[in-house]
Formats: sequence, structure tokens, C-alpha cells
Amino acid sequence: MRLTLENKGKQEIFVSLFQLLKNWSSHINMQFEVDRLYIQSMDKSHICLADIEIKKQWFCSYECLTNCKISIDSTQFAVLINYALKHDIIEIKFDNQNNSDNLFISFLNLKEKKTAFDHFFQLPLIDVEEDNLGIPDVEFDIDFTIETKKFVELLTELHTCGPDLNIICNDKMIELNTTILTVHIPVEDLNQFAIAEGDVLNISFSLNHLCKLCTSIKLAQTVDISLGSQYPMALIYNIGDDSKIAFYIAPKVTD
Repeated sequence: MRLTLENKGKQEIFVSLFQLLKNWSSHINMQFEVDRLYIQSMDKSHICLADIEIKKQWFCSYECLTNCKISIDSTQFAVLINYALKHDIIEIKFDNQNNSDNLFISFLNLKEKKTAFDHFFQLPLIDVEEDNLGIPDVEFDIDFTIETKKFVELLTELHTCGPDLNIICNDKMIELNTTILTVHIPVEDLNQFAIAEGDVLNISFSLNHLCKLCTSIKLAQTVDISLGSQYPMALIYNIGDDSKIAFYIAPKVTD
């Protein structure tokens, strides 16, 4: 398996993704398939789930002849991948034909504008036995799209005012509440909004966990959010080339 990434915007997305995932779990399962890189990660509390699908066309080059699944230390990988932004090319290789014990990560520079030395890392694989969870295709009660920057700023403000977030939605407005702060978002200020006529949703989430999902504004300019009374909140970042980063967070259980 070998992949390369040269586009600076995509490199920033790739780095930001793994900076987020290191806060979730001590390890990351990476599933290299013939036509995609698939990552699924559950946080330590089993409240948040990341479900990430990056198609082969998203990368500058992607070669994988047979499917393979590896596990790596999330903190080590996040530290190493941070070097990428000083270089022109990210290259990740794994010898799945010979059951290699290492993931090879290289950060290279174009010869005509060499501004930093090439870096070559070997990251030892770890043994983790985990099955992927199936994500059912469900019909949510409410779907809306908001600018990522605005959403991150709102969550940061709300997080300073309480540990939990209560969301009340109707066909005119989304209301976000903590113990001391209320924010009203008129639906006309959203990029997209859909709700069944007459529906009202009242649901709560942990802001500590929600902020784990949304501390980066570099994944995409907008985030698609879906809410339902019976399902986890879905936050989906469409990163282009039919690829997406999806996060799911379970609601708080109320008496």
C-alpha cells in the first residue's frame, strides 16, 4: 500500500483530522482498501464515534492491491503527521504483502524549491482487536448546514458557560442553551435547513464531547448536522472527491 498527498489544502485537512482523533482514543484503526482509506474510531467514553471514508481519488496517488487493516498509536501518529506542513509531499507506505510491523511515513520536498530536509519515520504497529460498527441509514428529524467557523465559535462560547448543551428546534429557529447562555439561530441564517412542518425537537448533549468533534475549522467550510430524538447527532464534513468525515455523538439521557 502506498499513498501520496501534495495538495496543501488537503494536507491541512489530513493533519487536522489526526490532531482531533488523538483526543479520542489511544489508537486508530486504519483500513486500506482497493478504492479507499476507511477509519472508524470510538472515543474512550463510547459516546462519540468517528466514521471516515477517503476515496482513492482524493489523494495525489493511491495504490492498494489487497485490503489490509492496521492499528497505530494515535498520539505518536499525530505528532509525526504534524511535520507534514513544512514539506511538499506526504507519503505513507505499508508492506501488506510481507506483514510489515511498521507504517512508513515520509515528508518530502520538491527538488526545485527545497526549503526543508526530507524526513522519514517508521511507526510501529500495535495489536488491537476491534470490529467495525455498522452505521444504519436513518431518517433524521432535522437536517441543517452551517459554516464551520460560526459553529466552532458558538460551541466555544457555550462551552465556557456550562458543561451541557440543550438544543430546541422548530421550523423558525434553533435555540442553543446552557445554564447561563441562550443563543438563537434563525433558520434563514443557515446555509440549509429541513424539518417536517410542525415538528419540535428538544435534545441535550455533552459540550465536553461535542467540542472534541468541532475544534478544527480546517476540515471543511461547512458542516452538515442531523438531529433526531432517537439517534445520535451526526456531524458530516464533506471534503471533496466523494469523501467525508463523519462524527456521531450520543445524546444525554434525561430522567
